[in-house]
Amino acid sequence: MPEAEYNDLESIEIPGDTTLWKTQNIPPKKIHLPIEAYGNFRWYFPVFGVVAALALYYSAGFYRIAAQNWAVGSLIEKMTWSTEVLGCLIICVFSTGILTRDIFDSVTSRPLLIITKEALWDRRQLHAPVPWCDIESIRFQSFRDTLLVHLKLAQPVPVRSGVFRLGGALRGGLRSKIQVLISHLDQNDETIAKVLVALVRKNGGKIE
Repeated sequence: MPEAEYNDLESIEIPGDTTLWKTQNIPPKKIHLPIEAYGNFRWYFPVFGVVAALALYYSAGFYRIAAQNWAVGSLIEKMTWSTEVLGCLIICVFSTGILTRDIFDSVTSRPLLIITKEALWDRRQLHAPVPWCDIESIRFQSFRDTLLVHLKLAQPVPVRSGVFRLGGALRGGLRSKIQVLISHLDQNDETIAKVLVALVRKNGGKIE
């Protein structure tokens, strides 16, 4: 979406925040659009680097043991050594991929998620914005501090592969159901969720 298409500020009203002392007759909150959410460096990113390093270390150790004993090892031992080496290498590759992707998302100068009055654009996986009128329904899924939005679209859209990204598609291609990660960004995920609900309802979509 060209910058000129979402430069003009607009707004959407969402339910106000409840408090311990006030849970009723809370005035709505006005949120200015567009919302541009950028990546945010998280404390756990280095954990993937540690896991990758340990997996590579143990893979090298298992390979050394296998190489030294391969000639005299039984079939079961050879299968065990091979599984250990390959398993550690797979963990290393995936951990490195996740770490690289997370760092890239956190330092990029472009917003990862753009929400306008007309469309939603998850630049991490979508080639183009998805108009609200094309979203039939949404539902939310949360675990710990992660919040995912499941979108059901009226027609498939092209999606990029996101194998190293939480909620990303394993393979690229046309999808009529996509997942959008709205947490771990520099914007409040609860506010984003309320804005999504308001805009989907406004355009005739359902909240599951």
